[in-house]
Amino acid sequence: MDACRAEILEEFESELHATGNTLSTDPNAVRQALMTAQYVLDDVAATLRSGKVQVSELYKFHAWEVGTSRAASGVHPKASLEAGSLFFRSALTHLARQIAAGSDSPTDVFALVAAGMEESLSRRVREASESYHGFLLNEVQQAQEEERRRIARDLHDRIGHGVSVAHQQLALSELHRGTDPARAAIKIGVAQQAIQEAMEHLRQITSELHPQVPVKSLEKALLGFLEAIEDNGVSVGLEVNGDESWAEPRVLDESFLIIREATRNALTHGGPSVILMRVDIAPHELQAFVQDNGRGFEPSRARGRGVGLASMRERAELLGGRLAITSDPGSGCRVDLSIPLKRQTREPDDL
Repeated sequence: MDACRAEILEEFESELHATGNTLSTDPNAVRQALMTAQYVLDDVAATLRSGKVQVSELYKFHAWEVGTSRAASGVHPKASLEAGSLFFRSALTHLARQIAAGSDSPTDVFALVAAGMEESLSRRVREASESYHGFLLNEVQQAQEEERRRIARDLHDRIGHGVSVAHQQLALSELHRGTDPARAAIKIGVAQQAIQEAMEHLRQITSELHPQVPVKSLEKALLGFLEAIEDNGVSVGLEVNGDESWAEPRVLDESFLIIREATRNALTHGGPSVILMRVDIAPHELQAFVQDNGRGFEPSRARGRGVGLASMRERAELLGGRLAITSDPGSGCRVDLSIPLKRQTREPDDL
C-alpha cells in the first residue's frame, strides 16, 4: 500500500482544487485534509496487517481539532463530507488496482480494505461533527450573552440617561418655580422631551425583543423593524420576492434575525447613506442580501471579535445555509444569505 500512498494523496489534493471544494481555498484546511487522509491510510495499513478492522484511538484528537477549526472558519460541513467522498473514491480506486495485481484473494482483501477505510472515516466524521456542533453552541451562547450586555448598555445609556436628565430638570424647575416661573417652565419642557425620548428608546428596545414571537410574514416583520429604527437620514430600500409559504416558519424567524442584525450593524458601524435589503424566496432556496455604501471593514479582522457576525453565521449554518460577508475599507459592506428549503408536498386538493 505504501507504493501508492503518494499517488492517492496527490490525486486527492488535485481533486479538491478541481471540484472547487471550499477547503481548497484555505491552506490550513488542505493541510488538515491531507493529514486526515494520511491517518486513514495508516488505519487501512494496520487493518491489512492484522486481518481485522483497526482504527487508532488517536483519531479523536485530530478529528476534534478539524471540527473546531472548520466551525471557526465558517466552513460548511458539506465541504468536509464532499472531501471525504473524494478521498474514499480516489483511495479505493488505487488500492483496488494494487490488490488485483498482487493478491491471491483480491475479493477478500478488497472487502477488508473497504471496511477499514469506511470505519476510520466514519469515526472521524462523527468526532469532528461533535466538536463542530459544540463550537456552534458556544458561539450562540456567547452571542446571547453579548445581546444581553447590549440591551443592558442600551437601557443604561439611553433610557437611564433620559430619566436622569428629566429628574435633574424637574429639580431645577422646582428651584426656579418661585423666583423665575418662565425658566422653570423651560426646565419642565426639557424634562418632558427627555422622557419622550426615553420612551421612544424603550419602544425600540422592546420591539427588538418581539421576534421571540414566530414571524408570520418576513416582509411585514422587516417593515416593522424599519419603522422602529431611528430616522437618521439613511435611505433604506426593502424588496421581498416569492412565496413565503415555501419556507418553514423557523427559516423565516432565523432569516429575519440575520437580516435585522446585518442591517443594524450597517446602521451602527457603517455610517452609510443608503442600505439595500432584498429577499428572494424560491421553492428550493431562500436568498437574501443586505448591502450598504458605508465605510466598510476588513472581514478577516472582524471575524474573531465580531460576535454579531458570528451569531449571524451560526444561525445560517444551523439551518444548513451559508452566510458570506464581502467588504473592504471605504467600499461598504454586503452580507449574502442563502438557506436551502425543503420541498413541501401538497395535498391533491391543493393542486
